[in-house]
Amino acid sequence: GGGNFSVGTQAGINRTNAFGINFSDVWGQKMTVSASYFFNHSNNNTNQISNRQYFLNSVPSIADTAMRTSNNYNHRINMRMEYRIDSSNQLIITPNLSFQNNSSNSLTKTISYLPGRIVSQTINDVKSETGGYNLGNNILWRHSFPKRGRTFSVNLNTSFNKRDGENITDYSETSARRDTAQQRLTDRFNDGYNLSSNLVYTEPIGQKAQLQLNYNPSISRSRGDQQAFLYDEDEKEYSLFDTSLSNRVTTNYNRQNAGLSYRRGDRDNTLSFGVNYQHARLMSDQVFPRTTSVNQSFSNLLPNAMWRAKLSNRSNIRLFYRANTNEPSVTQLQNVIDISNLPFVSAGNPELEQQTSHTLSTRYNYTNAAKGILFVANVFLQKTDNYITNATFIPTRDSIIGSKIVLLPGQQLTKPVNLDGYTSARSFVTFAVPLKFIKSNFNLNAGFNYSQQPGLINNVESNSKNYTYTLGSVVASNISQYVDFTVSYSANFNQVKNELQKNSNDKYFSHVAGLQLNLLSKNGWLFQNELNNQLYSGLTEGFNQNYWLWNMSVGKKFLKDQ
Repeated sequence: GGGNFSVGTQAGINRTNAFGINFSDVWGQKMTVSASYFFNHSNNNTNQISNRQYFLNSVPSIADTAMRTSNNYNHRINMRMEYRIDSSNQLIITPNLSFQNNSSNSLTKTISYLPGRIVSQTINDVKSETGGYNLGNNILWRHSFPKRGRTFSVNLNTSFNKRDGENITDYSETSARRDTAQQRLTDRFNDGYNLSSNLVYTEPIGQKAQLQLNYNPSISRSRGDQQAFLYDEDEKEYSLFDTSLSNRVTTNYNRQNAGLSYRRGDRDNTLSFGVNYQHARLMSDQVFPRTTSVNQSFSNLLPNAMWRAKLSNRSNIRLFYRANTNEPSVTQLQNVIDISNLPFVSAGNPELEQQTSHTLSTRYNYTNAAKGILFVANVFLQKTDNYITNATFIPTRDSIIGSKIVLLPGQQLTKPVNLDGYTSARSFVTFAVPLKFIKSNFNLNAGFNYSQQPGLINNVESNSKNYTYTLGSVVASNISQYVDFTVSYSANFNQVKNELQKNSNDKYFSHVAGLQLNLLSKNGWLFQNELNNQLYSGLTEGFNQNYWLWNMSVGKKFLKDQ
């Protein structure tokens, strides 16, 4: 889950071993308890080849070859205690704890080249060990007053985290101007906590209306300490302190959010609207490589609205709107240059503004249970102002950044910036109906996705537009408990357009076709077959794929009741 600081979705070949146990019980007449323990070990191997070509002819192309392996061990403990104090009061406590250890090795070779010649070549070998824990707890108390519709609830949330580890980096660089090699040990330590609460009071107005007041304050504090040491050939140890890659940062993020909303309606028809006022302050103090501080304040009015209506006994519609903000992270705001992943250099931007998003979504639902017919349509629209994205600078000659760092041709610097123009639209439609003549269910779905994302390369701004069309169908049998089959097909057509580089516009097509057959005999024999075809086209020669996967299994039920 989100609490795992080192492991998310990973490309490559993954092997996972997992074990879990759950416990639930009722203690007396008022207490319900549940708990779980989960362990997993994952091993990842990734070999990756990438080639970047830029529409600015003077910018060198970049070819990467990377090999990475990692081992991750994770323990998670969760618990939930629900105590019904009386008919008007309820208390829910949900603590959680997770431990994690991760070790990884990566070897990356990067070549920057122009037509006919190599500009530079780098090799980066990194070994990493990281460990830490996350501890959290949520306490919810709900109280209902004698007057129907009048309620008060308090939600308290606490979380603590700690992470430390070390990286050993062996780096070498070769170019026409210089040959350098460096060995570096980096110690990292991070810890922090978050305290937040949410107070909600509802007051009925008449028979069908309700007023809600909410107040949500939060306090976050984090510390980061990174110390880098270069290898001393005389002492044969990592003892030369490198201030340029060391830093010590303390960050505080305080937020006050209060709102008022009005709701009117019943189970069939509901209208609500409201507004929240949010004030946030982000403060950060850094010691290395130089003393700097960040002090940013953000204030916003965030409206919201929702309308739900029952159109008939079989159909309803829902319309939802909200505005929300995303503040830049401390890493994005810090005016620090990070060269730990050469030839890719990153830096912060203390002038970043928060991004503000407006979201509008609607859902239509039609159900005819007697005939087994279902129709659902969704539309989702989003527009973001001051969108936070990374600007890229790739020098065509030696360039000095910061006080003494030289960026060679082919190396690149990324820096977060605010750009307007981000928009996205998504839609999805599904229709289901029974096919009685073959005792099966038929499902047809279609969708359309659109996104426009702004970008900045060498101070040239452009918008990349992505169009995706999807179509799929499924026929699932319902013949008997002894015969079961499923036939499915899904297709995706993707089109990419770039404002500046017309010749880079591309079209891609992919599909997945599948057939699954399950047969069960009355004496307990089970025969399963699954056949899939996957196709990818429109890519560069050598990357298009078209292959089949076939899985087959046989089983036997036994003992007295099979």
